[in-house]
Amino acid sequence: MSFKFLNIDLSQLEFESCLGSGCYGGSVCLYRNRKDKRNRRIVVKSIPYNSPEYAYETVTKEHTILSQVNHPRILRYFGFFQTNDSWNMITEFAERGNLAEFLHRRKQQGAFLTQRVVMAKYRDMAEALQYLHQRKVIHRDLKPGNVLIDADNRLKLADFGIAKICTNVSLDEEMNMTIVGTPLFMAPEVASGKRYDYKSDVWPLGVIFYELCMLEHPFVERFIECEESMERKKFSPPQIDCARHGFSRDMQTLCEMMIQVEPKQRWTLEKILKDECVVGLMEREM
Repeated sequence: MSFKFLNIDLSQLEFESCLGSGCYGGSVCLYRNRKDKRNRRIVVKSIPYNSPEYAYETVTKEHTILSQVNHPRILRYFGFFQTNDSWNMITEFAERGNLAEFLHRRKQQGAFLTQRVVMAKYRDMAEALQYLHQRKVIHRDLKPGNVLIDADNRLKLADFGIAKICTNVSLDEEMNMTIVGTPLFMAPEVASGKRYDYKSDVWPLGVIFYELCMLEHPFVERFIECEESMERKKFSPPQIDCARHGFSRDMQTLCEMMIQVEPKQRWTLEKILKDECVVGLMEREM
């Protein structure tokens, strides 16, 4: 594919800080655009030319997807430019870090979230994923570290490096059998190398939902035990302590819609967001 290049005058970008190391020896840095009337900050993710060949494929894929999406709950992408030694992608800056950091802080403080906060954050993620699925995109690496938080405490999905644009409704064979993602958030059918579809994003959404409710991963303490129970088909969805945290029992119902080992039993996002129980939860928290 061909990139649509931005005509960037590097002198107009004022370096502020390095946010971390990117993949393939690159960097993720924060800049301020001197020519921006609103004095906004932007993030530049750089990938060196001497990176492995598949790095270019990852950059290409992320550029392709981000160029085609426009949703308030997905990290805004401004474009791409080249320097003498790297490819560079520009995105908006999410001031409040990511959801993994947020959950870690809350757990350290023992500060559980209210149902209203949980549902607000769940809604942000669910609506962004539904938007992607409607455009035949599977994220394939949904986890708290890839969910950013903006200045208004709203969530934005990010990191589309291993996302997939599906060429047809049934999905192509290459994607169906590809094991990608982060193990603790990987849907069972993906981890076992079976065919999968859009519902493979619903499983990690359910895991994150549980984390928002309980401030802990539902399986991390008994991961091997859960894997074995899945193989024996005796797996039961994790239980949210609704009474302890003052949650409606509908919160457990929502969790069970998503964390189902069998994809046929797992709900689609379209069905979830139309369900009377879920609609009621969201309306009560508006």
